[in-house]
Amino acid sequence: MRKILINAISASLLISIVSYCNLVGGNSYVGAALFSFGLIVICSYSMSLFTGMAGYITKSNVAPFLAATGINCVTAFVFGVLGSLNPACKERAMAVCEGKIDKGILWMFVSAIFCGMLIYLGVDFYKKRQSFLGIIFAVPIFVVCGFDHTVADLFYFGASGNYKAEHLLLLLAAIVGNTLGSNIVRALIYAAKDKEEQKV
Repeated sequence: MRKILINAISASLLISIVSYCNLVGGNSYVGAALFSFGLIVICSYSMSLFTGMAGYITKSNVAPFLAATGINCVTAFVFGVLGSLNPACKERAMAVCEGKIDKGILWMFVSAIFCGMLIYLGVDFYKKRQSFLGIIFAVPIFVVCGFDHTVADLFYFGASGNYKAEHLLLLLAAIVGNTLGSNIVRALIYAAKDKEEQKV
């Protein structure tokens, strides 16, 4: 449990830092490109990030996955609250969160599915090829498109100072969407293999 705790907090810290950079950097494309640094470090050091783990759920790792997810969400929100101490960060986070709220829960769910797909592809490419190329492209795509990444969203809401109970439904939609998106791609890749490859 100690290892999961440390790795999950570390992963949240990395995502929070790159989310902060994305908010205050002043250039959305640069922010999107730099966002990939977070996932590169997380994969390199085998940290526990919900979106990176969501496509690899098995019976044996459900408990660690759920623990990491909870720790990621709580700590990212706390890091967001700390980020709000910078007025520029808080102002930008408020605008970002208002946009997410206006788009509604259905779009949050759909966009989270797309984000989960991209994260899975980036992480799986790294696992199979030992190359960060997938991450370098997949992460900026979801950031530029505005697809919802649960842990980053928790940072944004924490930084915005806009805390309402109904926002929990949005974040739950993001969690389910990220998980579903990862596993849709995982299933498609598996289904495309022939029977001999599936046994490997």
